[in-house]
Amino acid sequence: MKLTLTAGELAKLSGTTKRTILFYDQKGILKPTNIAPNGYRSYENKQILEYQMILLLTSLGVSLKDIQKYLSYNGSLDNLFEDKKEHIKKQIQWLSFNLTNLETYMTNLKTNGSMVNPTKITMKSFDYFFIEKIGPYAKIKDYCEELAYMFSSKGKHFTTITVFSGQNYEPVKSQMKIGALATPGMKIKKEYKTKVKKETYHPGIVLTYTHHGSANLLSLFWKELEKYAKLHKHIIRSEASDFEIYRKVNSRNLTKQYFEIYLPIE
Repeated sequence: MKLTLTAGELAKLSGTTKRTILFYDQKGILKPTNIAPNGYRSYENKQILEYQMILLLTSLGVSLKDIQKYLSYNGSLDNLFEDKKEHIKKQIQWLSFNLTNLETYMTNLKTNGSMVNPTKITMKSFDYFFIEKIGPYAKIKDYCEELAYMFSSKGKHFTTITVFSGQNYEPVKSQMKIGALATPGMKIKKEYKTKVKKETYHPGIVLTYTHHGSANLLSLFWKELEKYAKLHKHIIRSEASDFEIYRKVNSRNLTKQYFEIYLPIE
């Protein structure tokens, strides 16, 4: 075997293209051992193995920046693999979660004409603390955090809720009661006792659906719930308020969070 190789020869022996070899050169990952005055690049035979390592790492999803760091400073391959292993496990979890949701939506569409398959229940009355807000749906999370700050003690479980005024879709200027389900031990800070109110809500008969995943999709599933109600001849109670309960919120892992939406019907 030749002691040195041109970029074209390295590409051929590595099973790739000269363009790819030059690309990795530009990225500072696979540098030639020598560049002649005429611009021709020379590579050593062992760089075929370097290219194969690059190919392996890119196939595992390692970024070019991390590959460059590993090759430049002879980093720990064990650490690199361990970091990537955790990343791949999270990707698998996310893909599995999405596949399950996709199959559920497909089944629901075939069986009832909408993406949701809600449950009809008679819900007991409940007490909740709340503040009144007029604003966009996109700020509900901020409003919930604002409410949480107004409590000196949140009790054992602090579960937030939004009760909407009216049945119309108002993404920009919605009238809402941003609340928290009342539980033993909850205490409001003195300075907010006049702002935070408390009331009992009587839901009665409702259609309820549990959404697993991003809170940013809740409006879509509200529309699907309303679609389901119309398709199945449920009469929506115009005098009652729709509401949603944020049972588990986990911004770091969307697969672990879920929300319940409730549509009052006759």
